[in-house]
Amino acid sequence: MAPTIDTVLQDEELILRWLPGTARRLVVVFTGVRAGFGGAPLDEFARSASRRGENNVLFVTDRRGSWYCAPGLWSRIARLVKYLRKSEGIEEIVTLGNSMGGYGALLLPQYLRVRRAIAFSPQLTLDRGLVADVRWPDVVKRFGRMHPRNLGDTVAATRTHYYLTAGGGCREDVDHLALAPSIDRVNRWVLQGGRHNLAGELRNAGILYDVVGALIRGRKARVDTLYAAFQGDAA
Repeated sequence: MAPTIDTVLQDEELILRWLPGTARRLVVVFTGVRAGFGGAPLDEFARSASRRGENNVLFVTDRRGSWYCAPGLWSRIARLVKYLRKSEGIEEIVTLGNSMGGYGALLLPQYLRVRRAIAFSPQLTLDRGLVADVRWPDVVKRFGRMHPRNLGDTVAATRTHYYLTAGGGCREDVDHLALAPSIDRVNRWVLQGGRHNLAGELRNAGILYDVVGALIRGRKARVDTLYAAFQGDAA
């Protein structure tokens, strides 16, 4: 049974849900456009992030699908995470997201200290001049602004370790990962045959829980082993 998540804020733009844990780690889960994660209802993924009640988890849903560009939205999110860090005595923040949620997971390290940023099938830009990706809305036209043109350009200024995974069967997602710099703190995996809903495919294969757990702790070798088995089974 999935743990109960309390809704602490809900309005026309934003839903924030909170799941307390026992450790001094906060996992900020940025959900996808449909308020889910990895092709499943949100609450099914509380287990992966909370690790049986170990981690505090904040689920962040951008209800308008604005890629956090709606006026004032991102500042609200960042302020609340900072508040929770202080009020809950958090010592380590990890971000986690899928697709649009992956964009949010990679965006937060610009604003506060994040130990690890984990993103499945993320967008690193919404600028179609950088990646020929027409799947998502023109946020500048709709909301009048865009976050940094290329999130890959923000990585060097942080101390965050990045863990990015895309499916090799989705050209656009692979192109997005190529925008991340080739430095030691950036870890990239392209899983052959995987599609945009790669997190869902990992869930269906029964390994998403283990993959997320290893990534939250920064255990890259364990992730390598899990992904190698996944690709072997898919071959």
